[in-house]
Amino acid sequence: MFTVAEIIGLLPDARIEGKTDRGFTALSTDSRQIKPGELFIPLKGENFNGAKFIPEVLKRGGAALFVKDGLKALQVLAAAHRNKFNIPFIGVTGSSGKTTTKDMLASIISREMDILKNEGNLNNEIGVPLTLLKLTKKHRAAVIEMGMRGLGEIRELAAIVRPKIAIVTNIGESHLARLKTKRNIAKAKAEIFDFLRRTDYAVINQDDEYFERLKERAKASGAKVVTFGLLEKADIGTKELSGIELPVPGEHNIYNALAAIAAARILKVKRSSIAKGLSTVPLSSRRMHVFNFPDRTKIIDDTYNANPQSMAAALKTIGGMSGRKIAVLGSMLELGSRSAAAHRQTIALARKQKINHIFTYGSFWPRSINHYSDKSRLIKMLKKLIQPRDIILIKGSRGMKMEEVVEALN
Repeated sequence: MFTVAEIIGLLPDARIEGKTDRGFTALSTDSRQIKPGELFIPLKGENFNGAKFIPEVLKRGGAALFVKDGLKALQVLAAAHRNKFNIPFIGVTGSSGKTTTKDMLASIISREMDILKNEGNLNNEIGVPLTLLKLTKKHRAAVIEMGMRGLGEIRELAAIVRPKIAIVTNIGESHLARLKTKRNIAKAKAEIFDFLRRTDYAVINQDDEYFERLKERAKASGAKVVTFGLLEKADIGTKELSGIELPVPGEHNIYNALAAIAAARILKVKRSSIAKGLSTVPLSSRRMHVFNFPDRTKIIDDTYNANPQSMAAALKTIGGMSGRKIAVLGSMLELGSRSAAAHRQTIALARKQKINHIFTYGSFWPRSINHYSDKSRLIKMLKKLIQPRDIILIKGSRGMKMEEVVEALN
């Protein structure tokens, strides 16, 4: 992967200790996983310091990188490794749906070629470089999801990935606590377009209220703009899904599928590959995963994360299903001053969707007889309430750990 000379050339202030005579077969930030011939890059955070584990790495037969800023070193090396590959890189971001869109697109493209994608939630300043360092000669494309918490973070990731196709799924209210306004969220997400060139493409949701702003930012790079949507006359619309049955419910997943199709069309992927890839997509865990029980009860596990936009989409999805409906909702975090209003609006929407029973857990919810601050009591009540043929949606922000409710009911 890298010789010692290459690393020192990229990181002149770095020093390497350990076995280095043949270069390095892999780079890692996890000292527990280091094998002989691999290079350990120590990272430092508020509650950890990877440098403490260097002696353990050397005992395992690995080598260690001594450098002032381990994260910066990781990113520099990942960018250099990415530049060795002349393949299509597709970047995906957005307030919601980015992971599902990434999974859908990867499933489509993999029908025709080997592809690399982020695993799990490796979509941040550490996860993206670690993903890129897994590139090998067998890969013919890469789909890289990019997450962020504030302004400038997508730009940093885009500078490393340098996507040829950049997708923004939508602009929602997640990260309001830090960014304050949706306009700032749109500005942050649009940073994915900053490294596009005239031969590249920006894929944008034409139905999104910030479409024009995103389009303007994309066009400033000189890239071609391809649109997808349901409401407006987009380049990629619902006719593209004719004859294709998506394995996940909800209008929001139609948008995700259209975004994936748009990128696949740019790559000239066959229609048959698109159909097969979408109908058999293996989605990341805890995203609208349906558990079907013998008594025809359904539990919908959508506990990976939540914001007002994704919460509304999930509620509308079960609202359109037949049967008694139960919504078990954990708090939506990182909404700042919008928190109380957003939670009130979510309850109002749940009632409008004729959800029969609404249970809430955590902060910000309007207090009602079905609000719980103790998860064990909530689970006990649900077990008493649930009947055959019920549809139970369980959703909340990552920090609420609502998957514990799913596991208790299974």
